[in-house]
Amino acid sequence: MPLEQLAFLDGASPPASGPLDQVVFAITSSNQAGSRYNPIPLHVRAIGVDRFIRPFEATLSIHYRIIGIPHYQPTPRFAEFTLKEIAEQTEGGLRLTPDNCVVLCSTTAVIRQYQQLGFAILPAELNHPDQPPTPIDVLQKMVAAGETWPTHPDLRDQLSSATFDLWQDFPDIPRRILRLWRDPLLNDEGSLTEDRNYATYAYGLSNPEIINLKYQDIQEAIVPGKIVDEGCADGALLAAVAQDFPDSDLIGIDISAEFIARCRERQRAGDFGGSFVFFHQRNITQPIFEPGAIHTTICNSTLHELWSYGDQAQTIHSYLALKYAQTAVSGRLLIRDVIGPENGRQEVYLWLNDADGANDAVFQEFASPDLLAEHLQNLSTYGRFRRFARDFLPDRQAGQPVIQYRETQVDGRPYAILPLRAACEFMSKKDYTDNWTSEMHEEFAFWSFSDWKTALQTAGFHILENPNTPQSGSRVYTNPWIVRHRWQGKVALFVMNENGRLDPLPYPPTNVILVAEK
Repeated sequence: MPLEQLAFLDGASPPASGPLDQVVFAITSSNQAGSRYNPIPLHVRAIGVDRFIRPFEATLSIHYRIIGIPHYQPTPRFAEFTLKEIAEQTEGGLRLTPDNCVVLCSTTAVIRQYQQLGFAILPAELNHPDQPPTPIDVLQKMVAAGETWPTHPDLRDQLSSATFDLWQDFPDIPRRILRLWRDPLLNDEGSLTEDRNYATYAYGLSNPEIINLKYQDIQEAIVPGKIVDEGCADGALLAAVAQDFPDSDLIGIDISAEFIARCRERQRAGDFGGSFVFFHQRNITQPIFEPGAIHTTICNSTLHELWSYGDQAQTIHSYLALKYAQTAVSGRLLIRDVIGPENGRQEVYLWLNDADGANDAVFQEFASPDLLAEHLQNLSTYGRFRRFARDFLPDRQAGQPVIQYRETQVDGRPYAILPLRAACEFMSKKDYTDNWTSEMHEEFAFWSFSDWKTALQTAGFHILENPNTPQSGSRVYTNPWIVRHRWQGKVALFVMNENGRLDPLPYPPTNVILVAEK
Protein backbone atom coordinates (compact mmCIF):
# COMPACT_ATOMS: atom_id res chain seq x y z
CA MET A 1 0.00 0.00 0.00
CA PRO A 2 1.57 3.36 -1.02
CA LEU A 3 1.75 6.05 1.64
CA GLU A 4 -0.72 8.35 -0.09
CA GLN A 5 -3.38 5.62 0.09
CA LEU A 6 -3.06 5.36 3.84
CA ALA A 7 -3.19 9.14 4.15
CA PHE A 8 -6.38 9.03 2.08
CA LEU A 9 -7.85 6.67 4.65
CA ASP A 10 -7.33 9.30 7.34
CA GLY A 11 -10.27 11.29 6.07
CA ALA A 12 -12.38 8.40 4.80
CA SER A 13 -15.42 7.05 6.60
CA PRO A 14 -17.64 4.06 6.01
CA PRO A 15 -21.06 5.03 4.72
CA ALA A 16 -22.84 5.20 8.08
CA SER A 17 -20.47 4.65 10.93
CA GLY A 18 -18.33 7.70 11.71
CA PRO A 19 -14.53 8.04 11.66
CA LEU A 20 -12.20 5.28 10.67
CA ASP A 21 -10.92 3.41 13.72
CA GLN A 22 -9.62 0.08 12.39
CA VAL A 23 -7.86 -1.25 9.28
CA VAL A 24 -8.13 -4.95 8.40
CA PHE A 25 -5.44 -6.31 6.09
CA ALA A 26 -6.77 -9.45 4.38
CA ILE A 27 -3.70 -11.22 2.97
CA THR A 28 -5.10 -13.42 0.22
CA SER A 29 -3.64 -16.80 -0.82
CA SER A 30 -1.98 -16.84 2.57
CA ASN A 31 -1.37 -20.59 2.42
CA GLN A 32 0.21 -20.43 -1.00
CA ALA A 33 3.69 -19.29 -1.99
CA GLY A 34 6.17 -20.12 -4.69
CA SER A 35 4.50 -18.65 -7.77
CA ARG A 36 5.69 -15.63 -9.69
CA TYR A 37 2.72 -13.52 -8.59
CA ASN A 38 2.78 -14.81 -5.03
CA PRO A 39 6.40 -15.61 -4.16
CA ILE A 40 6.52 -14.52 -0.52
CA PRO A 41 5.37 -16.70 2.42
CA LEU A 42 2.70 -15.40 4.78
CA HIS A 43 4.95 -14.74 7.77
CA VAL A 44 7.15 -12.37 5.76
CA ARG A 45 4.15 -10.67 4.15
CA ALA A 46 2.62 -10.14 7.59
CA ILE A 47 5.86 -8.65 8.91
CA GLY A 48 5.89 -6.24 5.97
CA VAL A 49 2.30 -5.17 6.58
CA ASP A 50 3.01 -4.68 10.28
CA ARG A 51 6.04 -2.51 9.53
CA PHE A 52 4.00 -0.48 7.07
CA ILE A 53 1.00 0.27 9.29
CA ARG A 54 2.54 0.50 12.75
CA PRO A 55 3.87 4.09 12.43
CA PHE A 56 0.34 5.25 11.62
CA GLU A 57 -1.33 3.46 14.52
CA ALA A 58 -0.82 6.40 16.86
CA THR A 59 -0.86 9.28 14.37
CA LEU A 60 -4.19 8.16 12.87
CA SER A 61 -5.56 6.71 16.11
CA ILE A 62 -6.42 3.40 14.52
CA HIS A 63 -6.14 -0.26 15.35
CA TYR A 64 -5.23 -2.83 12.74
CA ARG A 65 -5.64 -6.54 12.12
CA ILE A 66 -3.71 -8.82 9.79
CA ILE A 67 -5.70 -11.86 8.67
CA GLY A 68 -4.56 -14.57 6.27
CA ILE A 69 -7.16 -15.62 3.70
CA PRO A 70 -6.52 -19.10 2.24
CA HIS A 71 -6.23 -19.64 -1.49
CA TYR A 72 -9.45 -20.22 -3.42
CA GLN A 73 -9.93 -21.27 -6.98
CA PRO A 74 -11.54 -18.49 -9.09
CA THR A 75 -15.06 -18.00 -7.73
CA PRO A 76 -17.76 -15.29 -7.95
CA ARG A 77 -18.12 -15.68 -4.16
CA PHE A 78 -14.56 -14.69 -3.29
CA ALA A 79 -15.60 -11.46 -1.51
CA GLU A 80 -18.24 -13.36 0.45
CA PHE A 81 -15.71 -16.04 1.42
CA THR A 82 -13.22 -13.39 2.59
CA LEU A 83 -15.78 -11.78 4.87
CA LYS A 84 -16.76 -15.16 6.32
CA GLU A 85 -13.11 -16.09 6.81
CA ILE A 86 -12.49 -12.88 8.77
CA ALA A 87 -15.52 -13.57 10.97
CA GLU A 88 -14.45 -17.16 11.65
CA GLN A 89 -10.80 -16.33 12.37
CA THR A 90 -11.84 -13.64 14.87
CA GLU A 91 -14.30 -16.06 16.52
CA GLY A 92 -17.17 -13.86 15.46
CA GLY A 93 -15.63 -10.72 16.89
CA LEU A 94 -15.22 -8.98 13.54
CA ARG A 95 -18.21 -9.12 11.23
CA LEU A 96 -17.74 -6.69 8.36
CA THR A 97 -20.84 -5.25 6.69
CA PRO A 98 -21.57 -2.30 4.40
CA ASP A 99 -22.63 -0.37 7.52
CA ASN A 100 -19.31 -0.65 9.32
CA CYS A 101 -16.74 -1.16 6.59
CA VAL A 102 -15.41 0.40 3.41
CA VAL A 103 -13.28 -1.75 1.10
CA LEU A 104 -9.94 -0.57 -0.25
CA CYS A 105 -9.23 -2.55 -3.43
CA SER A 106 -7.88 -1.96 -6.93
CA THR A 107 -8.75 -5.31 -8.56
CA THR A 108 -11.74 -4.68 -10.82
CA ALA A 109 -13.27 -8.16 -10.60
CA VAL A 110 -13.06 -8.18 -6.80
CA ILE A 111 -14.45 -4.63 -6.59
CA ARG A 112 -17.53 -5.77 -8.49
CA GLN A 113 -18.10 -8.59 -6.02
CA TYR A 114 -17.97 -6.26 -3.02
CA GLN A 115 -20.21 -3.74 -4.76
CA GLN A 116 -22.79 -6.46 -5.34
CA LEU A 117 -22.72 -7.05 -1.58
CA GLY A 118 -23.39 -3.34 -0.99
CA PHE A 119 -19.95 -2.19 0.11
CA ALA A 120 -18.52 1.24 -0.67
CA ILE A 121 -15.17 1.06 -2.45
CA LEU A 122 -11.94 3.04 -2.17
CA PRO A 123 -10.32 2.09 -5.50
CA ALA A 124 -6.72 2.71 -4.38
CA GLU A 125 -4.42 3.25 -7.38
CA LEU A 126 -7.08 2.16 -9.86
CA ASN A 127 -8.49 5.68 -10.40
CA HIS A 128 -5.48 7.66 -9.19
CA PRO A 129 -4.89 10.64 -11.50
CA ASP A 130 -1.16 9.92 -11.67
CA GLN A 131 -1.79 6.24 -12.55
CA PRO A 132 0.80 4.79 -10.14
CA PRO A 133 2.10 1.30 -10.96
CA THR A 134 0.30 -1.73 -9.62
CA PRO A 135 2.10 -4.13 -7.27
CA ILE A 136 2.71 -6.49 -10.19
CA ASP A 137 4.19 -3.61 -12.21
CA VAL A 138 6.60 -2.89 -9.36
CA LEU A 139 7.47 -6.59 -9.03
CA GLN A 140 8.22 -6.87 -12.74
CA LYS A 141 10.38 -3.76 -12.60
CA MET A 142 12.30 -5.28 -9.71
CA VAL A 143 12.87 -8.47 -11.74
CA ALA A 144 14.07 -6.42 -14.71
CA ALA A 145 16.54 -4.59 -12.44
CA GLY A 146 17.87 -7.91 -11.14
CA GLU A 147 20.45 -7.89 -8.40
CA THR A 148 20.82 -4.10 -8.71
CA TRP A 149 17.23 -3.52 -7.58
CA PRO A 150 18.22 -1.71 -4.33
CA THR A 151 19.89 1.09 -6.29
CA HIS A 152 17.33 1.36 -9.11
CA PRO A 153 16.06 4.97 -8.76
CA ASP A 154 12.51 4.50 -10.10
CA LEU A 155 12.01 1.28 -8.16
CA ARG A 156 13.22 2.85 -4.93
CA ASP A 157 10.68 5.65 -5.31
CA GLN A 158 7.85 3.17 -5.86
CA LEU A 159 8.55 0.97 -2.85
CA SER A 160 7.38 1.94 0.59
CA SER A 161 10.20 2.22 3.10
CA ALA A 162 8.70 -0.76 4.95
CA THR A 163 8.96 -2.96 1.85
CA PHE A 164 12.47 -1.77 1.03
CA ASP A 165 13.69 -2.38 4.57
CA LEU A 166 11.96 -5.77 4.67
CA TRP A 167 13.71 -6.95 1.51
CA GLN A 168 17.02 -5.70 2.87
CA ASP A 169 16.49 -7.52 6.18
CA PHE A 170 15.29 -10.72 4.43
CA PRO A 171 17.69 -10.98 1.44
CA ASP A 172 16.37 -14.45 0.66
CA ILE A 173 13.07 -12.86 -0.46
CA PRO A 174 14.40 -10.84 -3.43
CA ARG A 175 16.60 -13.82 -4.34
CA ARG A 176 13.51 -16.03 -4.35
CA ILE A 177 11.55 -13.54 -6.45
CA LEU A 178 14.32 -13.34 -9.04
CA ARG A 179 14.71 -17.13 -9.13
CA LEU A 180 10.99 -17.77 -9.66
CA TRP A 181 10.68 -15.18 -12.41
CA ARG A 182 13.83 -16.29 -14.21
CA ASP A 183 13.11 -20.01 -14.13
CA PRO A 184 12.48 -21.08 -17.75
CA LEU A 185 10.52 -24.20 -16.72
CA LEU A 186 8.17 -22.47 -14.30
CA ASN A 187 4.85 -20.89 -15.27
CA ASP A 188 3.14 -18.00 -13.49
CA GLU A 189 1.27 -20.38 -11.18
CA GLY A 190 4.46 -21.97 -9.89
CA SER A 191 4.25 -25.22 -11.82
CA LEU A 192 5.38 -26.96 -15.01
CA THR A 193 1.99 -26.93 -16.68
CA GLU A 194 -1.44 -25.42 -16.15
CA ASP A 195 -3.10 -28.59 -17.49
CA ARG A 196 -2.15 -30.94 -14.67
CA ASN A 197 -4.77 -32.16 -12.19
CA TYR A 198 -2.57 -32.39 -9.11
CA ALA A 199 -5.07 -34.36 -7.05
CA THR A 200 -5.20 -37.12 -9.67
CA TYR A 201 -1.47 -36.90 -10.36
CA ALA A 202 -0.55 -37.08 -6.68
CA TYR A 203 -2.85 -40.05 -6.14
CA GLY A 204 -1.13 -41.97 -8.90
CA LEU A 205 2.31 -41.10 -7.53
CA SER A 206 1.55 -41.81 -3.87
CA ASN A 207 -0.60 -44.92 -4.22
CA PRO A 208 0.93 -47.28 -1.61
CA GLU A 209 1.34 -50.16 -4.06
CA ILE A 210 3.04 -47.92 -6.61
CA ILE A 211 5.29 -46.31 -4.01
CA ASN A 212 6.25 -49.73 -2.66
CA LEU A 213 7.22 -50.87 -6.17
CA LYS A 214 9.24 -47.71 -6.82
CA TYR A 215 11.01 -47.94 -3.48
CA GLN A 216 11.86 -51.62 -3.91
CA ASP A 217 13.42 -50.76 -7.27
CA ILE A 218 16.02 -48.49 -5.63
CA GLN A 219 16.12 -49.48 -1.94
CA GLU A 220 19.22 -51.69 -2.09
CA ALA A 221 21.23 -49.06 -3.99
CA ILE A 222 20.73 -46.14 -1.57
CA VAL A 223 23.85 -44.85 0.18
CA PRO A 224 22.99 -43.37 3.61
CA GLY A 225 24.00 -39.85 4.56
CA LYS A 226 22.45 -36.91 2.78
CA ILE A 227 19.69 -38.27 0.55
CA VAL A 228 17.97 -36.03 -1.97
CA ASP A 229 14.78 -36.82 -3.89
CA GLU A 230 14.79 -34.56 -6.94
CA GLY A 231 11.27 -34.31 -8.28
CA CYS A 232 9.85 -35.52 -4.97
CA ALA A 233 6.20 -34.72 -5.85
CA ASP A 234 4.19 -34.98 -2.61
CA GLY A 235 7.01 -36.65 -0.64
CA ALA A 236 5.55 -40.17 -0.57
CA LEU A 237 8.79 -41.84 -1.68
CA LEU A 238 10.85 -39.91 0.88
CA ALA A 239 8.44 -41.09 3.59
CA ALA A 240 9.33 -44.67 2.64
CA VAL A 241 13.04 -43.85 2.63
CA ALA A 242 12.72 -42.31 6.10
CA GLN A 243 11.61 -45.63 7.57
CA ASP A 244 14.84 -47.41 6.59
CA PHE A 245 17.26 -44.47 6.85
CA PRO A 246 16.12 -42.56 9.97
CA ASP A 247 19.58 -41.14 10.64
CA SER A 248 20.04 -39.72 7.15
CA ASP A 249 19.18 -36.13 6.21
CA LEU A 250 16.35 -36.13 3.68
CA ILE A 251 15.95 -33.27 1.19
CA GLY A 252 13.00 -33.07 -1.19
CA ILE A 253 13.17 -30.91 -4.31
CA ASP A 254 10.24 -30.12 -6.59
CA ILE A 255 9.54 -27.27 -8.96
CA SER A 256 5.81 -27.25 -8.23
CA ALA A 257 4.56 -24.98 -5.45
CA GLU A 258 1.53 -27.25 -5.12
CA PHE A 259 3.64 -30.33 -4.43
CA ILE A 260 5.87 -28.52 -1.95
CA ALA A 261 2.74 -27.56 -0.01
CA ARG A 262 1.67 -31.22 0.02
CA CYS A 263 5.13 -32.28 1.21
CA ARG A 264 4.98 -29.87 4.12
CA GLU A 265 1.60 -31.22 5.08
CA ARG A 266 3.13 -34.71 5.22
CA GLN A 267 5.86 -33.28 7.43
CA ARG A 268 3.28 -31.70 9.76
CA ALA A 269 1.48 -35.05 9.97
CA GLY A 270 4.68 -36.84 11.00
CA ASP A 271 5.04 -39.02 7.90
CA PHE A 272 8.84 -38.80 8.06
CA GLY A 273 9.19 -40.06 11.63
CA GLY A 274 12.25 -38.78 13.44
CA SER A 275 14.27 -37.99 10.32
CA PHE A 276 15.45 -34.51 9.46
CA VAL A 277 13.62 -33.51 6.29
CA PHE A 278 13.56 -30.26 4.35
CA PHE A 279 11.83 -29.24 1.12
CA HIS A 280 12.94 -26.78 -1.56
CA GLN A 281 10.92 -25.45 -4.48
CA ARG A 282 13.72 -25.39 -7.00
CA ASN A 283 14.58 -26.14 -10.60
CA ILE A 284 16.83 -29.21 -10.50
CA THR A 285 18.56 -28.15 -13.72
CA GLN A 286 20.21 -25.36 -11.73
CA PRO A 287 22.98 -25.81 -9.09
CA ILE A 288 21.47 -26.40 -5.65
CA PHE A 289 24.08 -28.13 -3.45
CA GLU A 290 27.77 -27.71 -2.77
CA PRO A 291 30.14 -29.96 -4.75
CA GLY A 292 30.49 -33.43 -3.27
CA ALA A 293 27.76 -32.82 -0.67
CA ILE A 294 25.19 -35.51 -1.57
CA HIS A 295 25.50 -39.23 -0.90
CA THR A 296 22.39 -40.35 -2.81
CA THR A 297 20.33 -38.46 -5.35
CA ILE A 298 17.03 -40.11 -6.27
CA CYS A 299 15.44 -39.04 -9.53
CA ASN A 300 12.14 -40.88 -9.81
CA SER A 301 9.89 -40.31 -12.85
CA THR A 302 11.43 -36.87 -13.29
CA LEU A 303 13.94 -36.92 -16.14
CA HIS A 304 11.30 -37.54 -18.78
CA GLU A 305 9.77 -34.24 -17.62
CA LEU A 306 13.11 -32.45 -17.94
CA TRP A 307 13.38 -33.81 -21.48
CA SER A 308 9.81 -32.84 -22.32
CA TYR A 309 9.68 -29.35 -20.80
CA GLY A 310 13.33 -28.44 -21.30
CA ASP A 311 15.67 -28.67 -24.29
CA GLN A 312 15.52 -32.47 -24.52
CA ALA A 313 19.00 -34.07 -24.68
CA GLN A 314 20.81 -30.83 -23.88
CA THR A 315 18.86 -30.44 -20.64
CA ILE A 316 19.48 -34.05 -19.60
CA HIS A 317 23.22 -33.88 -20.27
CA SER A 318 23.49 -30.63 -18.29
CA TYR A 319 21.50 -32.17 -15.45
CA LEU A 320 23.73 -35.25 -15.27
CA ALA A 321 26.84 -33.07 -15.15
CA LEU A 322 25.36 -31.12 -12.23
CA LYS A 323 24.52 -34.34 -10.40
CA TYR A 324 28.05 -35.64 -10.87
CA ALA A 325 29.39 -32.43 -9.33
CA GLN A 326 27.10 -32.56 -6.28
CA THR A 327 27.72 -36.28 -5.60
CA ALA A 328 30.23 -37.35 -2.96
CA VAL A 329 32.90 -39.89 -3.84
CA SER A 330 31.26 -43.36 -3.75
CA GLY A 331 27.89 -41.59 -3.73
CA ARG A 332 25.19 -42.53 -6.21
CA LEU A 333 22.66 -41.12 -8.60
CA LEU A 334 19.60 -43.39 -8.80
CA ILE A 335 17.30 -42.91 -11.76
CA ARG A 336 13.99 -44.70 -12.06
CA ASP A 337 11.93 -43.68 -15.06
CA VAL A 338 10.14 -44.75 -18.19
CA ILE A 339 12.23 -46.17 -21.01
CA GLY A 340 12.33 -46.43 -24.77
CA PRO A 341 13.13 -49.54 -26.84
CA GLU A 342 16.60 -50.31 -28.14
CA ASN A 343 15.53 -50.45 -31.77
CA GLY A 344 13.10 -47.57 -31.73
CA ARG A 345 13.20 -46.93 -35.48
CA GLN A 346 12.12 -50.47 -36.37
CA GLU A 347 8.83 -50.49 -38.27
CA VAL A 348 6.19 -52.48 -36.42
CA TYR A 349 2.54 -53.36 -36.75
CA LEU A 350 0.58 -52.22 -33.70
CA TRP A 351 -2.69 -54.10 -33.27
CA LEU A 352 -5.38 -51.90 -31.73
CA ASN A 353 -8.60 -53.30 -30.28
CA ASP A 354 -11.49 -51.55 -31.99
CA ALA A 355 -14.24 -53.47 -30.19
CA ASP A 356 -13.63 -52.36 -26.59
CA GLY A 357 -15.30 -48.97 -26.91
CA ALA A 358 -16.63 -46.32 -29.24
CA ASN A 359 -14.99 -45.36 -32.55
CA ASP A 360 -17.02 -42.27 -33.42
CA ALA A 361 -16.56 -38.60 -32.44
CA VAL A 362 -12.93 -39.39 -31.64
CA PHE A 363 -11.79 -35.78 -32.01
CA GLN A 364 -14.66 -34.11 -30.16
CA GLU A 365 -13.47 -31.18 -28.03
CA PHE A 366 -14.49 -30.50 -24.42
CA ALA A 367 -14.12 -27.44 -22.21
CA SER A 368 -13.93 -29.57 -19.06
CA PRO A 369 -11.03 -31.98 -18.35
CA ASP A 370 -13.52 -34.30 -16.64
CA LEU A 371 -15.69 -34.49 -19.74
CA LEU A 372 -12.64 -35.12 -21.92
CA ALA A 373 -11.52 -37.91 -19.58
CA GLU A 374 -14.96 -39.53 -19.73
CA HIS A 375 -14.95 -39.31 -23.53
CA LEU A 376 -11.48 -40.88 -23.78
CA GLN A 377 -12.40 -43.67 -21.40
CA ASN A 378 -15.38 -44.54 -23.57
CA LEU A 379 -13.30 -44.75 -26.75
CA SER A 380 -11.96 -48.03 -28.07
CA THR A 381 -8.20 -48.55 -27.96
CA TYR A 382 -8.17 -47.89 -31.70
CA GLY A 383 -10.13 -44.66 -31.24
CA ARG A 384 -7.88 -43.55 -28.41
CA PHE A 385 -4.81 -44.19 -30.57
CA ARG A 386 -6.19 -41.96 -33.31
CA ARG A 387 -6.79 -39.20 -30.75
CA PHE A 388 -3.29 -39.69 -29.31
CA ALA A 389 -1.66 -39.48 -32.75
CA ARG A 390 -3.28 -36.09 -33.26
CA ASP A 391 -2.70 -34.68 -29.73
CA PHE A 392 0.84 -35.88 -28.94
CA LEU A 393 3.50 -33.15 -28.47
CA PRO A 394 1.41 -30.24 -29.76
CA ASP A 395 4.27 -27.77 -29.31
CA ARG A 396 6.51 -29.72 -31.70
CA GLN A 397 4.06 -30.46 -34.48
CA ALA A 398 5.04 -27.63 -36.84
CA GLY A 399 1.88 -28.06 -38.90
CA GLN A 400 1.67 -31.85 -38.82
CA PRO A 401 1.35 -34.51 -36.11
CA VAL A 402 4.54 -35.90 -34.59
CA ILE A 403 3.16 -39.45 -34.77
CA GLN A 404 3.19 -40.55 -38.42
CA TYR A 405 1.55 -43.88 -39.20
CA ARG A 406 -0.26 -45.87 -41.85
CA GLU A 407 -3.40 -47.88 -41.24
CA THR A 408 -4.02 -51.38 -42.52
CA GLN A 409 -6.14 -54.40 -41.76
CA VAL A 410 -4.94 -57.98 -41.47
CA ASP A 411 -7.58 -60.72 -41.13
CA GLY A 412 -10.15 -58.04 -40.39
CA ARG A 413 -8.19 -56.53 -37.48
CA PRO A 414 -6.91 -52.91 -37.47
CA TYR A 415 -3.19 -52.19 -37.30
CA ALA A 416 -1.12 -49.03 -37.26
CA ILE A 417 2.22 -49.28 -39.05
CA LEU A 418 4.74 -46.99 -37.36
CA PRO A 419 8.18 -46.91 -35.66
CA LEU A 420 8.44 -48.99 -32.49
CA ARG A 421 9.34 -45.90 -30.47
CA ALA A 422 6.08 -44.19 -31.50
CA ALA A 423 4.11 -47.34 -30.64
CA CYS A 424 5.73 -47.39 -27.20
CA GLU A 425 4.79 -43.75 -26.63
CA PHE A 426 1.13 -44.61 -27.13
CA MET A 427 1.27 -47.80 -25.09
CA SER A 428 2.99 -46.05 -22.19
CA LYS A 429 0.42 -43.30 -21.74
CA LYS A 430 -2.80 -44.44 -23.40
CA ASP A 431 -4.50 -44.87 -20.01
CA TYR A 432 -3.63 -41.44 -18.59
CA THR A 433 -7.06 -40.10 -19.47
CA ASP A 434 -7.53 -37.97 -16.33
CA ASN A 435 -4.47 -35.86 -17.19
CA TRP A 436 -4.56 -36.33 -20.95
CA THR A 437 -3.82 -32.75 -21.99
CA SER A 438 -0.86 -32.54 -19.62
CA GLU A 439 0.53 -35.95 -20.56
CA MET A 440 0.42 -35.11 -24.26
CA HIS A 441 3.26 -32.67 -23.63
CA GLU A 442 5.50 -35.40 -22.22
CA GLU A 443 7.74 -37.82 -24.10
CA PHE A 444 8.52 -41.21 -22.50
CA ALA A 445 10.40 -43.36 -25.02
CA PHE A 446 13.10 -40.93 -26.14
CA TRP A 447 16.15 -42.94 -24.88
CA SER A 448 16.88 -46.65 -24.61
CA PHE A 449 18.81 -48.39 -21.82
CA SER A 450 22.07 -48.15 -23.78
CA ASP A 451 21.43 -44.45 -24.51
CA TRP A 452 21.04 -43.75 -20.80
CA LYS A 453 24.19 -45.64 -19.86
CA THR A 454 26.20 -43.75 -22.47
CA ALA A 455 24.91 -40.40 -21.17
CA LEU A 456 25.80 -41.26 -17.57
CA GLN A 457 29.26 -42.46 -18.50
CA THR A 458 29.83 -39.27 -20.49
CA ALA A 459 28.99 -37.32 -17.33
CA GLY A 460 31.69 -39.27 -15.46
CA PHE A 461 29.61 -41.88 -13.61
CA HIS A 462 30.35 -45.58 -13.35
CA ILE A 463 27.32 -47.75 -14.12
CA LEU A 464 26.69 -50.49 -11.57
CA GLU A 465 25.35 -53.73 -13.04
CA ASN A 466 25.58 -56.68 -10.64
CA PRO A 467 24.03 -59.93 -11.90
CA ASN A 468 24.48 -61.54 -8.46
CA THR A 469 22.22 -58.99 -6.76
CA PRO A 470 20.04 -57.67 -9.56
CA GLN A 471 17.92 -55.54 -7.22
CA SER A 472 20.93 -53.30 -6.52
CA GLY A 473 22.09 -52.78 -10.10
CA SER A 474 21.03 -51.07 -13.31
CA ARG A 475 18.37 -52.87 -15.32
CA VAL A 476 15.22 -52.60 -17.41
CA TYR A 477 12.00 -54.52 -16.91
CA THR A 478 8.45 -54.82 -18.16
CA ASN A 479 5.92 -54.15 -15.41
CA PRO A 480 3.63 -57.22 -15.26
CA TRP A 481 0.76 -55.17 -13.81
CA ILE A 482 0.80 -52.89 -16.86
CA VAL A 483 0.87 -55.91 -19.17
CA ARG A 484 -2.10 -57.54 -17.44
CA HIS A 485 -4.26 -54.47 -16.89
CA ARG A 486 -3.41 -52.15 -19.77
CA TRP A 487 -1.98 -54.09 -22.70
CA GLN A 488 -3.33 -57.62 -22.89
CA GLY A 489 -6.40 -57.68 -25.09
CA LYS A 490 -5.84 -54.03 -26.00
CA VAL A 491 -2.60 -53.79 -27.97
CA ALA A 492 0.00 -56.14 -29.42
CA LEU A 493 3.16 -55.69 -31.48
CA PHE A 494 4.17 -57.54 -34.64
CA VAL A 495 6.71 -57.39 -37.44
CA MET A 496 6.16 -58.46 -41.00
CA ASN A 497 8.38 -61.40 -41.92
CA GLU A 498 9.83 -62.19 -45.34
CA ASN A 499 6.82 -64.39 -46.11
CA GLY A 500 4.40 -61.52 -45.62
CA ARG A 501 3.12 -62.82 -42.30
CA LEU A 502 3.04 -61.11 -38.94
CA ASP A 503 5.37 -62.41 -36.26
CA PRO A 504 4.61 -61.33 -32.67
CA LEU A 505 7.04 -59.22 -30.68
CA PRO A 506 7.39 -59.33 -26.91
CA TYR A 507 5.97 -56.41 -24.99
CA PRO A 508 8.61 -53.66 -24.62
CA PRO A 509 10.22 -52.66 -21.30
CA THR A 510 8.29 -50.12 -19.24
CA ASN A 511 10.90 -48.95 -16.73
CA VAL A 512 14.60 -48.40 -16.30
CA ILE A 513 16.64 -48.44 -13.09
CA LEU A 514 20.02 -46.76 -13.38
CA VAL A 515 22.54 -46.96 -10.56
CA ALA A 516 25.37 -44.54 -11.28
CA GLU A 517 28.29 -44.20 -8.86
CA LYS A 518 30.97 -41.53 -8.58
